[in-house]
Amino acid sequence: MNLEELNKKIEKEYNEYLSGLGSSKKVNHLKEIQEFDNSMNKFWKEEYPKMGFDEKKKYWLASTHKGMRTQGEVLGDEYSEFSKGWYDFAKEHEPDFDEIFDYVTKNLGFEFDWEEYNKRIEN
Repeated sequence: MNLEELNKKIEKEYNEYLSGLGSSKKVNHLKEIQEFDNSMNKFWKEEYPKMGFDEKKKYWLASTHKGMRTQGEVLGDEYSEFSKGWYDFAKEHEPDFDEIFDYVTKNLGFEFDWEEYNKRIEN
């Protein structure tokens, strides 16, 4: 199962889950989702810009390591977290992303496959 198929499956199961909730549980669930989204937006708009360059490098290193590890365990494809949308998001929030990501790849603790990464972020 590729990432697109998995996303469709997850979306279908999530919609089935939502339709099975009572109205008050559904409202509470959607409120929690909105609170999470608000928290993420606050992080990217208020907290992340205040970080120093070294803090940003540590953030991206930890985030990338965790993401690749999780994707590897779940899908057997460590590079499935990378996409054009992911890269565009990163560049939108971090103008020096390419410099930071170079640091990240040198400190992941394993050899990073730049060819595979570039293939993912170009599509």
